[in-house]
Amino acid sequence: MLNCLRRILVPCYCASALMVVSVPSFAELTASGSVETLPDIQSNMLPISSASQQAEPIVSSRLDLGLIKGVEISSTSRLCPSATSNLCFSKQLEQVYALNGYLPLWGQESAREALLLALKSISYSGLLDTMRPRLNELGQLAEQQDQRGYDLLATDSYLALLVYRKQLSEHPSILFRHQYLPPLDEQTVATLPAWVMASDLNSSVLISSLYPSKADFDNERQAIDYIEYFNQLPAHHFSSKGRGVTKAGEVVDNGYELLEVMYRLGDLPKAQYEILSMQPRVVNSGDVNQAVRRFQARNGLNSDGIIGPATRRQLALPYQEIARVIALNLQRGVLGAKNQDRPSITVNIPNYQLVITHQDKVVFESKVIVGRPDRPTNLFSSELNILVVNPRWNVPETIKKKDIIPGMKRSTDYLSRKNLTMIKSWGDRTEISPELVEWSNVDPDTFPYEFMQGPGPRNALGNVKFLMPNDYSVYLHDTPARGLFNRDRRNLSSGCVRVEKAAELAEYVLDYQGRPRWRNYSQLVKNQETDTISLPRRIDVDVTYVTAWVDSQGNLQMREDIYGYDRPSRHTADDKYSAVKNYRY
Repeated sequence: MLNCLRRILVPCYCASALMVVSVPSFAELTASGSVETLPDIQSNMLPISSASQQAEPIVSSRLDLGLIKGVEISSTSRLCPSATSNLCFSKQLEQVYALNGYLPLWGQESAREALLLALKSISYSGLLDTMRPRLNELGQLAEQQDQRGYDLLATDSYLALLVYRKQLSEHPSILFRHQYLPPLDEQTVATLPAWVMASDLNSSVLISSLYPSKADFDNERQAIDYIEYFNQLPAHHFSSKGRGVTKAGEVVDNGYELLEVMYRLGDLPKAQYEILSMQPRVVNSGDVNQAVRRFQARNGLNSDGIIGPATRRQLALPYQEIARVIALNLQRGVLGAKNQDRPSITVNIPNYQLVITHQDKVVFESKVIVGRPDRPTNLFSSELNILVVNPRWNVPETIKKKDIIPGMKRSTDYLSRKNLTMIKSWGDRTEISPELVEWSNVDPDTFPYEFMQGPGPRNALGNVKFLMPNDYSVYLHDTPARGLFNRDRRNLSSGCVRVEKAAELAEYVLDYQGRPRWRNYSQLVKNQETDTISLPRRIDVDVTYVTAWVDSQGNLQMREDIYGYDRPSRHTADDKYSAVKNYRY
């Protein structure tokens, strides 16, 4: 889909002109970005002799911050209000340039393109609107061919970007709480990563610090193409309201608006759009129905061609909102496992999918069921450390209070129907008869007993569960309710993650341990006894929330914002579920 959008002009941040920005490939960037291939630039930041570069000590007066001329730098007062000059990192810039012999850092076009891509990404996300004026100023300096002024402002912007990225890595919940990154102050400026002040920042180092891998760069480049395309489109008028369901063969409400949206989104080819727009009415059949199916597939919906409420909601998203959500998810993408030497499990909640990657390759995929909106699955990072075959289910406090006790108040055979046993406590598993309790008088908040379910085919956890350290009692597990995986919307659990291919996942985890003498998974299940296995070789786990990304075919994938983390709504989950704590290290 992206290929048909690439011909569209992309606006550059300039004061008085629109320029077409052609972003080079990652290979082109890195090939031209090594220190050996830098051109012999003689224009130092200050004209000083090579002898004095080696002999004179570094003093603050060596770097002339007044080199930026002809452009009013107003962005600094918004990015870092406490700055005493027209740059945020005036003190640090002296040391950075001294390490580089006072030569320009951004003489290579490849490095400039990588920097602008990264600055646009965080600016478009809505997290840092104050970066937009800075991008405009960089565009003006480039237009005036002010190499020295551009270089100073670019380096200052690069340092600000590193600090903001560090803030997001330390406080990732900002990405899910409709917050803005705060302006830089003296304290946050001082949190600049130490390696920056001790490195010779050639083009190769600059590019790799922004995009560690080819996949990182290519993904961001394609995403920015989409963002800038959607940002330049006029608003559409398709509404999520209207007929509840439009089946195949039926006339579409707001049909012409639907055609325009599907054309702009790339699901309806231009030739078909022009023909259909001339028809007296729009019917959900033929090319229209096929375009709807393509849209549904890209949005994680059942691609049945029926225009229902979920399809309408996704179609009705404003173009500029789509652009912001793509950029926001680019920032979320920097979170998670970075150790490529061992497998990494990623559970993407709105995609209802679990994926294992190892050495940049997908080695396992499975559908999952996640927490419903009123009991969301927490976001966090951890590592798989225990596997339990034929598990008992110790009923969590939330389910005890909200499900089991209300269930017993409604019907005294609730426990027997659910194959549950009431016990005195987790330390004393003496069975208590439910007939001894006057359920109508029970207060769920003070009820002293616990509930458990023994292993077996009716166990809510199925045949296996996968444990990982966290504060939320969240784990992965099997389930006997297999039919639920056929649903499109699978936010159905009380917080834990049910895995469709739990048996295959268990086999993968056990195989990864490299213990040939261990019994295999099927033998353990047949044993019918609870078997708790400590895993000496850990596997990283990231429970994430990504609602927009560009897939390996260059198609934009989007998912419904089921927890309200993309935009404030009545469905937005409580902040405690998006703390994004790291229990891995």
